[in-house]
Amino acid sequence: MRRFLAGAAIVFAVFGLIVGLNTAPLPDGLDDFAADKPQFLDNRGEPLNVSYQNRFNVFDAAELYEIPDLLQKMFIAAEDKNFYTHRGVDWGARLSAAAQNVKAGHVVRGASTLTEQVVRMLYPRPRTLFSKIVEGVDAWRLERRFSKDDILKFYLNQVPYASNRRGIKQAARYYFSKSPDRLSVREMTALVVLVRAPAAFNLYKYPEKTDKLVGRQLQRFYEQGIIDKVSFETAKNERVKLTPPALTVEAPRFLAFVKKNADAAAVKTTLDSAVQETVRKLTLNRLKALQKKNVHAAAALVLERETGNVLAWVSESVDDKTKDYDAVLVPRQAASVQKPFLYALALTKGWTDETLLNDEPLSRSVGLGVHHFKNYSRHHYGRVTVRQALGNSLNIPAIKTIEFTGVAAYFDFLRKIGVTTLDKSPDFYREGLALGNAEIPLFELVRGYLMLANGGILKPIRTTVSDDYAQERVLPEAVALSIADILSDPLARQFEFGLDSVLNFPVKTAVKTGTSTDYRDAWAIGFNRDFVAGIWMGNLTYEPMHDVTGASGAGLLLRSIFTELNRVKNTGILKTAAMTGGKTKQAEQSEIFIAAPANGAMIAIDPRIPAEYQAYRFELAGGAESVDWFVDGQKVGTGRSFFWKPVKGSHTVHAEAVLENGKRLTFEPHGIEVK
Repeated sequence: MRRFLAGAAIVFAVFGLIVGLNTAPLPDGLDDFAADKPQFLDNRGEPLNVSYQNRFNVFDAAELYEIPDLLQKMFIAAEDKNFYTHRGVDWGARLSAAAQNVKAGHVVRGASTLTEQVVRMLYPRPRTLFSKIVEGVDAWRLERRFSKDDILKFYLNQVPYASNRRGIKQAARYYFSKSPDRLSVREMTALVVLVRAPAAFNLYKYPEKTDKLVGRQLQRFYEQGIIDKVSFETAKNERVKLTPPALTVEAPRFLAFVKKNADAAAVKTTLDSAVQETVRKLTLNRLKALQKKNVHAAAALVLERETGNVLAWVSESVDDKTKDYDAVLVPRQAASVQKPFLYALALTKGWTDETLLNDEPLSRSVGLGVHHFKNYSRHHYGRVTVRQALGNSLNIPAIKTIEFTGVAAYFDFLRKIGVTTLDKSPDFYREGLALGNAEIPLFELVRGYLMLANGGILKPIRTTVSDDYAQERVLPEAVALSIADILSDPLARQFEFGLDSVLNFPVKTAVKTGTSTDYRDAWAIGFNRDFVAGIWMGNLTYEPMHDVTGASGAGLLLRSIFTELNRVKNTGILKTAAMTGGKTKQAEQSEIFIAAPANGAMIAIDPRIPAEYQAYRFELAGGAESVDWFVDGQKVGTGRSFFWKPVKGSHTVHAEAVLENGKRLTFEPHGIEVK
């Protein structure tokens, strides 16, 4: 007998040693787990990606006081009724379960305590009898180190549900789009039932089957006294209304860009989820409409003007071969969207928007040959102003402009405003740099327009709220305002685009388009008082599109985007050079003033345009119910924006406006000269 007892003691000792060697080191805490993958938030603090693939739920953990007491009691009653009395293992429940399993001939109960389930979440093991014993030991050790509330909190935050959701907060949002404190009794019961077999018990896949189980569990809760009769009757007759989770915001290229510099578990970005989804849908719709014209890729970048914050970053491709490329960052031939920077440089060197240039046939020797420069329309307009040259995107005046500024000076200016892709010498690009022969990504071009929109101040494009906000003046404000004035003036581009151009946006917006050689790139970039946005369209394989231009392709999309942006924010009047003079004291007080014509403006009638098509825009800045326009004391038209047919001579222009409050304002006359 002694030998038997000694042998048994040795066996138990060895077994205990083996069990001890297989136990896990306990964590220092149950709420200090680090994320395997960071979480990214939009500018409102809402998740852009929840990183459900993290091993532990670290982003949606709740304190116990945030979880209703009733829901806590339900879980304890259903999963571990002796939770507050056992020491990690409920031996009575385990023996009862073993008896039931033997009687049934298969496993009908597991009898794992909440503590044992926590151990299993912390240290997953194969489901064997030996691992069950080890889990029991670990559960006992866990209860010696942590309180019952600590263990319960961990369980409620980490218990797995369908679709990789973990914890009560994620499950409540996934199934019901609610926080735990807003759940009904039946919804709480559903969360209790669903943890038993998340794949088999699924409200989305098997609603009827799962709902029956929920009803049975409600009956048990009532019989156990967990819920009273009134709550039971209400819940019994309730039909759970599923609220499918909102689609995750699609911003993979933006997140990939941000991730390169992410050094925190949760990163708050500048992205506006609503704007992102709107721009993405508009881009996809436009892309699909142009597929028949061999357009397979498009990119859009939207910034907040004042801050440079990225609100939307979209890169879409319907070509599987290029779908992983980020077209926002891919250098492409910039074409005419680069021209505003050239003319801005010329204005800093003494030109004005009225400087005259000859738009005439032009040839230049290139190597052993001769290159004949042409305008897009193949038309020539003779003597034109800088305003007309830029507004109509004329190529020959642009060549003469870079000859004035110098290729090297323009090259240096582009580098100064953030263009990094000019990897060859100025001699390589030569005069063609004026026409956008260099490859520049949308990201850098939009940053250049952000500079113009901010009166010549170069700001960084910000993707997170913690980004550096250093800024530098690179252009005189007057120069930037002049460029904005030209790009927002329908009359400036009427030669090539007409007065009813798609680029005449409902809210005054500075817009420039571009089309590269053989229709390989279509561009449209613009800004108003609140936003800067840029579009690129084409093929990342460099295949030509079929007659898709910057205006017809990218311009239409840009117009749609600005239309939606203006719904987001009540956009005011864009500040331009035309607004720098002519305010009356009355207007200054109310922020309502005559924006055009400027006091002392010189207006030239173009003899090449038929008289019936000659027009000059009068514009009142600020809010007004109605506006009447007067020339030399005679009423000539109505509306905040009005096109007047100019008559040679000296004139006075004034406006009378009725405000929303009924107050009438009369503005001091502006003197103008028409030649």
